[in-house]
This record gives sequence, structure tokens and C-alpha cells, in this order.
Amino acid sequence: MVENEKREINQKVNEGLKRLLELAEAKKRRMEQIFELTRKQSEVLSADQVDKLLEYIDDKQEHIDAIKALDEKFSGIFEGIKDEVNRADFERYNPEGYDLYIKLRASVSQIKDMVEAIYNLEVQNQNRVQEVIQDVKARITSISKGKKGYSAYKQSVPQAGGVFIDQRK
Repeated sequence: MVENEKREINQKVNEGLKRLLELAEAKKRRMEQIFELTRKQSEVLSADQVDKLLEYIDDKQEHIDAIKALDEKFSGIFEGIKDEVNRADFERYNPEGYDLYIKLRASVSQIKDMVEAIYNLEVQNQNRVQEVIQDVKARITSISKGKKGYSAYKQSVPQAGGVFIDQRK
């Protein structure tokens, strides 16, 4: 009976770990897509293509929302098996599960590395956006000054000659 319970627990843990690996791989694919979109954002920032930039931002948001859903599923499954996985004798008690757990940790580590790469690229993009904003502000200021000068130059001059009004009746 006890051996049967152990087998059932191990099977439940192993199924959970397999599902967690699937979710981690799905998240990794989403993160790769976000990285690619972030890289494309860098390109369009250099080319001043605002419409494409906004499109990439919308696409990234879709991936972020999908990742949030994956993370919620991941957390729910992990909560159900974490006590077993965190046992001191997990490796000896469930060798197959331990191998799955090692693969899961490697996958999570790759995801963390990807998050860091995306973050670094985002920082560069934000700096580029600030440069673009400063450039636009400078252009607007220049245009405003030019308009003031132009309007002063093009002012209609009041009639220079005198006007004679005959007040006799």
C-alpha cells in the first residue's frame, strides 16, 4: 500500500513537472518573440517609423498577456507539487522526477537570461526614444521661433500717408 502511494505521488509530480516544462518552453518561445520585437523596435526608432513602433508595442503586449496566463498556470501547478520537489531526498525518492526538475530549472534559467537581454535592449530603446523626443522638442522650438520672425516680417503695415477728412458741411 505504501509503495503504491509513493508511485502515485511520483506519477503526479512527474506529470506536473512535464506540464511545467511545456509551460516553460511556451514562455521561452514567447520571450524570444518579445526579444525579436524589441530588436525591431530598435531598428524603427533609428528610422523614425512611429507607426511600426506602435504596431510592435501592441504585438509585444499580446505576448506579455499570454506570458502572464502561462505564469498563472505554472504557479498553480508548482504549488501542487512543490512540497515533493523540495524534499531533501527527492533525487533518491523520484529519480525520473529529479531529472525533469533539473531540465525545468535549466529552462527557467534560460528564460531569466532572455528577460535580462530584453531588459537591456529596452533600456537602449528608451534612451533612443528620449533622444528622439529631445530632437522633436528642438525642432518645435525652432519652428515656433521661425513663425514669430515670419509673422513679424509679414505684418501688415498701417497706412503710412495721412488721411484727410473734410469736416465742412
